[in-house]
Amino acid sequence: MQHILSLIGSPRKKGNTAIMASKLISHFDKNTFKNETVFLGEMNIDPCIDCRACKTGDLLCPIPDDMQEIYRLMDRSNLLVFGTPIYWYTPSAQMKLLIDRLRPYYKNVKLKSKKAVLLLPAGSGAGDCVLTIEMFKRIFNTLKVEYLGVVTAEAYDEGDVLNNQGVHSEIKKLAIRVSDELIGS
Repeated sequence: MQHILSLIGSPRKKGNTAIMASKLISHFDKNTFKNETVFLGEMNIDPCIDCRACKTGDLLCPIPDDMQEIYRLMDRSNLLVFGTPIYWYTPSAQMKLLIDRLRPYYKNVKLKSKKAVLLLPAGSGAGDCVLTIEMFKRIFNTLKVEYLGVVTAEAYDEGDVLNNQGVHSEIKKLAIRVSDELIGS
């Protein structure tokens, strides 16, 4: 069984980011892939306090919050789906909290060889996503995570992606690429 973890950085549980993630997951065979979705806005994730405890000893973050559960889910996942709306050309605050708390993985390398994709709805579309895509590519490279691709969408109001066949087509292509990578052609 392949495990997928969808990390949704939107405050809207039924917003464009969640819709895109749900659409992506719908393309995977339920007998081969198991998905868990975490809505970061519902989690208690404290900011990184730069205590550097994750750089020594067990190489783990000691902050006792919901990030401990997210670490557990990330550790057992084969694919990480990072979905975030774009605010001011960057990820949401909820996603940024999670990103900052990925520091333990720099030393403990538990994410090495995992796969990751991005789902990025933005008010003005792909052009607004350039900085966020580059940021994630650098993070993935640093953590030795294999980046498999991104789907961007021009979406502002809740549900804008529902009838966007171009976005649906790109999501399906990404799902096929991911399946091929995880279980072979």
